[in-house]
Amino acid sequence: MFVPLAPASPTRLALFAPPYDQFVPLDLDWRSDELPPRGLAILWWLVDGHEQQNQFEWLAHRPYGVPLFVVLPPATELARAMPLLRFVNALLPRAVLPTGSIVAPRYIKQILSMPPRNLAHSVGAYLDHRGLLRTPEIRNEVEQIFRLVPSVTSISALARRMCTSRRTLGRHFAAAGLPVPSHWLQFARLLYASIHLQAERATVFRIAARVGYPDGFTMSNQMKRLIGRRPTEVRESLGWEWVVESWIRREAIAGGIDRVRFKSAVRVYLQDPASPPE
Repeated sequence: MFVPLAPASPTRLALFAPPYDQFVPLDLDWRSDELPPRGLAILWWLVDGHEQQNQFEWLAHRPYGVPLFVVLPPATELARAMPLLRFVNALLPRAVLPTGSIVAPRYIKQILSMPPRNLAHSVGAYLDHRGLLRTPEIRNEVEQIFRLVPSVTSISALARRMCTSRRTLGRHFAAAGLPVPSHWLQFARLLYASIHLQAERATVFRIAARVGYPDGFTMSNQMKRLIGRRPTEVRESLGWEWVVESWIRREAIAGGIDRVRFKSAVRVYLQDPASPPE
């Protein structure tokens, strides 16, 4: 069913959350109950580029891990939106959509559950935007790891495929202040599994086998350890960005990410530096 925002909505913002059957009007005072927010998305109806400047600024600082859908006005009204439309890509929207019947819960739900066309590039771009990949070299190595999953399941095989040694690869990530390569590989496998849990109705056991786990229980336990959630929760909470953020949080708390070098990127998860990882 098509559930539009009321025309009188003061912000033209809406929250889209499980069970994904309606858009809930949102104002600029909204704060998430958990960090990172899980399975949420925001829709923004761009109408007037001058009057919605404060909404643009708010969206630029929205909680990490919340994908954005920008809805354009009818073609006859695009001129009013132009002052902000030209800068929309800076918000890293998941999609920019034309107004019309596609802006309905069932269609947005489908888009939210779709795998990225290029997982490695999408993750690399996201982490780059988060300020965690500070050189082209380290971004290239991170993207290679995600590109080689699920065919590679061991760090030795990963190093061979990347035409380097385990030791050299480890030095690169240590110098960058980032988690060790084996942690990246473990997470890349789980992110691949998470995306396919959401996009398909295949069993947990079948998806676990696809990414090299002996059974679904092993993958479930690994998922709980790395992102704090089980496969059933991942399947019900759409979007891959929150999965990435959950891992960033876990690594930041555990010390896998240099807290000094990346203070601005991870401080939201370190309000209590003594907090143990989940």
